[in-house]
Amino acid sequence: MRYRSALRTHPGSVRQVNEDAALARDDVALWVVADGMGGHANGQWASQTVADHFAALDLAVPPAERGPAMIAALEAGNAAIVNAAAASGVSMGTTAVMLHLEAGHVLCLWVGDSRIYRFRRGGLVQITRDHSVVQELIDRGSLTPEEAESHPMAHVLSRAVGTEATLRYDVVNDAVMPGDTYLLCSDGLTKVVPEDVIARLLRLPSVNAAADRLVAETLQRGAPDNVTVVVVSVEEATEVTRLEP
Repeated sequence: MRYRSALRTHPGSVRQVNEDAALARDDVALWVVADGMGGHANGQWASQTVADHFAALDLAVPPAERGPAMIAALEAGNAAIVNAAAASGVSMGTTAVMLHLEAGHVLCLWVGDSRIYRFRRGGLVQITRDHSVVQELIDRGSLTPEEAESHPMAHVLSRAVGTEATLRYDVVNDAVMPGDTYLLCSDGLTKVVPEDVIARLLRLPSVNAAADRLVAETLQRGAPDNVTVVVVSVEEATEVTRLEP
């Protein structure tokens, strides 16, 4: 299989600083989105720290070792942020979602409420589960998804990179099919663009067109937060054989 991706990030219509960071390493099929928190420079530094750890990650190892290597990179980013926050006396942290594709399989690793979606045969599925207070209330049956949208704690995370010495993360492994499209995004997209609109835009014929329209749709809806998207398409590689006369 071969992969194409398009990365777009925008500060939005309200905020002056973009605290999101993202990474696209098409050569090793690795993509990351991180949404920083802690105010301006602190949140920006936290999200970029996570992205930098994945940018430096060496994936020239056997496939069985890549998952542990990615978890180690995220844990190293977590330690760096925890130590920097303690040294400066300020609070900072970031969400993180990571996608890696390898030989027909996908690895998703995440902390926080940035998301990964899979678009397959016209259907959109959220692969990640938000690490947020309202999601935990929904899981316990104390809140409906509709009530969660306007809940006063809708923005409060239950997990984040850099807020605890021991990082709590989730992992999903799944099979990949040719024609699949994956979307990594910060909540600047999902807080204002409904999933049916996201699905419609992922039907566009190229990852660049889809990424552009997702950000444009967010801006049209007010974009009160930073927005970052990475759209990844999975295509079946074809071999061209030259026939000798």
